[in-house]
Amino acid sequence: MDGKKRKTQQVFVVVTVIGLLFAVGCAAPKTTAQLSGEKIFRADKAFSDAKDGNASLNAKEALAVAEGKLANAKAAFGKQNFDEAANLAEQAVVDADYAQAKATTQKSLNIAEERRKNNDVLRQEIRQMSY
Repeated sequence: MDGKKRKTQQVFVVVTVIGLLFAVGCAAPKTTAQLSGEKIFRADKAFSDAKDGNASLNAKEALAVAEGKLANAKAAFGKQNFDEAANLAEQAVVDADYAQAKATTQKSLNIAEERRKNNDVLRQEIRQMSY
């Protein structure tokens, strides 16, 4: 009787493992679709944040690269190429963050240049007053 019981347990384990593998295999594309959709959402938000943060003025080229990659990610998602969509969305986030950082840097450089010019004017006025 032990032999029959052991054989039944082995069959049960094998069937369970096959069922789990099948379930995981069927669920994988949905997880990938959901994950790539979330990455596209994050990329869209990063692009919007960069655009709102003066990147459209001070980092047009970098922002255009991010926009292109985001559009390609959405197109890949539409074709159900979820891996490519996720990769492009990640790249779009990086490019949008770069555009925002570049815009912030350029804005800071512009402010610094303006202050330098103001300091030069003040120095000239002080020199003129000294004479």
